[in-house]
Amino acid sequence: MQTQKNPKPVFVVGDVHGQFEPFVKLLRHAGLVDEQMNWSGGHSRLVQMGDIFDRGPASRKVDDLLDRIQKQAAQAQGEIIRLVGNHELEPLLSNFVISGFSKEEARFIHDKLTRQVLNGELRAAYAYKGILFTHAGVTRKLYKIFQMQLDDASAGNIASLINLIFRESIKHEFYKHPIFNISISRKGADRFGGIFWEDLEDLVSSYPHSPLLQVVGHTQVDHIVLDRKANIIPVDVGMHRKLQYLIINEEGDPRIIDVPETN
Repeated sequence: MQTQKNPKPVFVVGDVHGQFEPFVKLLRHAGLVDEQMNWSGGHSRLVQMGDIFDRGPASRKVDDLLDRIQKQAAQAQGEIIRLVGNHELEPLLSNFVISGFSKEEARFIHDKLTRQVLNGELRAAYAYKGILFTHAGVTRKLYKIFQMQLDDASAGNIASLINLIFRESIKHEFYKHPIFNISISRKGADRFGGIFWEDLEDLVSSYPHSPLLQVVGHTQVDHIVLDRKANIIPVDVGMHRKLQYLIINEEGDPRIIDVPETN
C-alpha cells in the first residue's frame, strides 16, 4: 500500500509482445527493477496492459520476469497489476492458432494462466483515481450494459464487475458475456468488440466522448496521446520500435515519459 508521507506514482506500460530487452530497459528507466532485474520500485505500482506473448523473440522470458517481480513487489508492499490481452486470452480459451507456442508449451501456458486468473495474479480490468484500464477498452455498448447492472457505473465498480465476470467465465469455461465479443472488423459477429479485441478506431467511434477516462493497449499507435476529446489514452507504441510509458500521480494526472534511445 502507498503511504501518505511518500505517495508513489502508478507506472503504466503497454503491450510487450516478447520484447524482453526493451521491456527491461523501460523498467530500469522507471526505477522499477535493478541491474539484476529484481524489483526496486518499493511501494510503487506497475500496470502492464496485457499482450506480453507472441510476435517478439522472448515471450516466456517476459512472462518469467513478471512472475518473479510480481512476487517481489508484493513483498515490498508494492504491486504489479497484470492485465489479460487477447494474446493471453486465446491460450486461456485453448485457442492456440495465433500463438507461436508448441502444443506442449501452449498447454503449460493455458494451465498457468488459468491458475493466475483464479488466484488474482492476472486481471481483466483495473481502476485508479477514476481511470479505467482494460486491454482494448470498454465501448459505449458495453458501458451501457454495465450501467444497467450497477447503481454507480464508476471506474472502480466497472473494473470489479469485469473481473468477477472474467474469473467466473474462466472458472466455468463459459465465454458468452459481451466482454469476450470479437468485432466484425476482426471477423467476429458483433459491430463492436469486447475488452480484449476492440480496435482503437472502433472504440473511439462508439462514443463522442467516453464518460470515464480509459487507458488501453491492443492497437499500436505512433506515440502515447493524452486524448481528452475522446477521453481515451492508447499506450501501445510498439516496444520493438519505441519506448514510452505513463506515470499517473496521486491526483490521477497522467504524464508521458520517453525513454531515450541510449540509456
